[in-house]
Amino acid sequence: MTSQHLSNLSSLKGEFRPEDLITPVYKEAYRLAIDQLLSGGRDTYREFLKGERVGSFLSEEELLFIAAHVQRPPVVATPPPAEDVRHVPSDSHSSSGTYWPMQSDVVTPDLELGWPEVMHERLQTSVELLHQPPRQNSPPIKEVIRKHIQDARQVIAIVMDMFTDIDIFKEMVDAAGRGVPVYVLLDDLNLKSFLAMAESQDIKIPQLRVIRTVRGHEYLTQSGAKFHGAMKQNFLLFDCKTAIYGSYSFMWSFEKINLSMVQVITGHLVKSYDEEFRTLYARSAVPEVLCPVRLPCAPKDVANGWPVMTSYVTSPSNMFERKNHLRHTLDCLRCLSF
Repeated sequence: MTSQHLSNLSSLKGEFRPEDLITPVYKEAYRLAIDQLLSGGRDTYREFLKGERVGSFLSEEELLFIAAHVQRPPVVATPPPAEDVRHVPSDSHSSSGTYWPMQSDVVTPDLELGWPEVMHERLQTSVELLHQPPRQNSPPIKEVIRKHIQDARQVIAIVMDMFTDIDIFKEMVDAAGRGVPVYVLLDDLNLKSFLAMAESQDIKIPQLRVIRTVRGHEYLTQSGAKFHGAMKQNFLLFDCKTAIYGSYSFMWSFEKINLSMVQVITGHLVKSYDEEFRTLYARSAVPEVLCPVRLPCAPKDVANGWPVMTSYVTSPSNMFERKNHLRHTLDCLRCLSF
């Protein structure tokens, strides 16, 4: 493993030895092939692969996805005069060079509706596995989720790639109506499906609790063209005491025809999902379509009249410390992606 790779993983010091890590796969031909795809289309992409004697590494779905979501840089008519170009000296001390240091230098994201404090360390972890369709003597996943939404009293946090299930949506609306803080993080690319579902139920989204979107990792090319991936995480938190995690999406097809399973988790392990939700919340954004009138879309919303639970953690002065065993999750692979 190169020194660069070790530098990128330096925040893992004390947990893994270099010999325990596998060198990330990197093929320069793949990066150049994507550049060819975006600059010249599929034919150019195939010709490049043929010349490099490399097989196609992108599926048909990935080819269509890239073509549909690529953002190209604006065309500059004339370059700025040389005298106007300012040299910005590099600052080698501006970054620690590590991902997830012992204590973040970024203020804890403001969960404006409140967030309960739970002493997870004192709790024993319990995990129950549920399947869809349900196995013998097991309840359907959807009904377990609905029951937890109905029983929640302190907070409901939802991370979902696709949300079009009307029944679960109504349960969420009812929970918000009885004063339970509800946070919803949705995949940015699938927001339109959620909004269409809400409109069909004549529900005005801005009247609900916090709804934000999350994007996947952004891929930059040499030409300046870029595209971002999707948020493919599905998990729920109820009062920060129970987490439900798995492959189940909030869609009719997952209730009726798709095969999926989830884990219902209580105890100490829930802390991992508590931290992961706040991590995703920190990188989320308010969709422009949901911005209140005359208020800018900012990374952090204002309460806009919604009740803030003063008995919960809301102070931005509390630094968010991510535990050592979690520092390599989520986006640390960003520093290793090519």
